[in-house]
Amino acid sequence: MKALIIAAHPDDETLGAGATASALAQLGAQVHIHILAEGVSLRHSGVTIEEARERCQAAAKELGAAELSFGGFSADGRLLADLPQRQVVEAVSRVLSEAGPEIVFTHHPGDIHADHRSVAQAVGYGTRILGTGPVRQVLHFEVLSSTEQQTGLVAPFTPNLFYDVTEHIDAKCRALAAYPYEVYNPPHPRSLTSVRTLAAYRGTQVGVEAAEAFMTGRELRTPGTAGPSGRTRR
Repeated sequence: MKALIIAAHPDDETLGAGATASALAQLGAQVHIHILAEGVSLRHSGVTIEEARERCQAAAKELGAAELSFGGFSADGRLLADLPQRQVVEAVSRVLSEAGPEIVFTHHPGDIHADHRSVAQAVGYGTRILGTGPVRQVLHFEVLSSTEQQTGLVAPFTPNLFYDVTEHIDAKCRALAAYPYEVYNPPHPRSLTSVRTLAAYRGTQVGVEAAEAFMTGRELRTPGTAGPSGRTRR
């Protein structure tokens, strides 16, 4: 199985689906992480694009990702949300075509961060007709300090699919630690304590020790198959 995580910035991939990526990779899935914009020039003085990519590579290694790629959109310091939507859609469509995933993980369209919303919309457009390509499932993740900060009057994150990641939270925390300039002390939502707390809370919703939660954006199933992977029941 091929899984693709499309994220706006380095660390979003880890916060959103890091433990799930680790679990899938351990099971033999090919996990591809794609970061559209490094974003460091807008938020962190003294952090170069090269350093951001190196730290992202270290995080991806912790998660067991088979491939990591970059869109390079932040090289000129602009926000993704400031770009023409067509440009972001074309970039997302290109990586979807090149990676050929069955499952896509990406941002929630109701995030408070405009870049996250831009990516979610572009993925929605690029996967709007599932029957024309290999993608069978699109899942939207939550990013601490972004998703939960949006008012519920806009577009609440109400998960309906959970991955048991009890054995992979440590890997997620190690990967997140690769971004020291993105990790804060508790009670900040972007802290290792908060990551573990959220995983425990999501776990209580489905009766496991720790879970990552997602909202199903789209899913195409064929009768007689086990699920989005398309493998036939035996």
